[in-house]
Amino acid sequence: MKKHTNAIKAIKELVNKNSISSTEFRYICARVRIECNLVMPKRPKQLPNYLTASELYYFLDQAQKKDNLTGLLAEFLCFTGLRIAEATNLMVQDIDFNANQLKVVRGKGGKDRFVPITSNLLQKISLHLNGRKRGYVFGKKDGKQYTRRAFQKRITNALNECKFSKKLHTHSLRHTFACLCLARGLDIKRLSVLMGHSSIKTTEIYARLELGDIKQEFLQLMDQR
Repeated sequence: MKKHTNAIKAIKELVNKNSISSTEFRYICARVRIECNLVMPKRPKQLPNYLTASELYYFLDQAQKKDNLTGLLAEFLCFTGLRIAEATNLMVQDIDFNANQLKVVRGKGGKDRFVPITSNLLQKISLHLNGRKRGYVFGKKDGKQYTRRAFQKRITNALNECKFSKKLHTHSLRHTFACLCLARGLDIKRLSVLMGHSSIKTTEIYARLELGDIKQEFLQLMDQR
C-alpha cells in the first residue's frame, strides 16, 4: 500500500538523519505503540508436529536405507535433541565416550551445554569415525564441513519418502526428542536444560504435545465401569 511505502520512507530518513541505533529504534517503536495505543495482535500458537513412536522407527529405517550417514544423522538428531546447526558443528573432541555425554559449543544464543548420549548411539558414532580422533563428527571424507542446508536436505528427503500425512521438517526431530523424553518420565525442568532453552516456557509447549501420565490417568478413569 502507498501509505505504508511512504511511512517506511519517512522513518528511514529519520533513522539515517539522526543516526539512530538498533537499540534506540527498538525503544522508539515501543514508545510509539504505547503513545498511539497500538495493540499488537498475538500470533496464533500452533503446536509443532512430531513423530509418534511407530513413525519414529519407520523413519529411522527409511533413513538408514538411503545411506549410512543419513541413517546415523537421523538417529543422532532424534535421540540427542540437537539442532541441525549444532550437529553440523559438532567436533569429535566434544564427545566424551567414557562419560556418555557431548558438549554443544556455542549453541543457539552462543551458549554451551552438555547433553547425555546413549552407549548404543556412541558405538555407532565410533564405527562411523573409524578411529578418527579430531574434526567434524559428521564431516566429509576430506575433513571439510557439510553445510546445514545439505543436512536439512538429507533429513527432509527421508521424511518425505515416509509419506506421513502431517507436515514434517528437520526441526520435527527435535520436537520428537522432547516428546519422547516427557513420555518416558523426564522432568520438564531437566528437559529444558537438555534442550538449551533460555526459558522453561519454551519447553512447556511439549507438555501439551505429550500428555504422559495425564493421559494414562484419564483413560483409567474413563474405563472404569
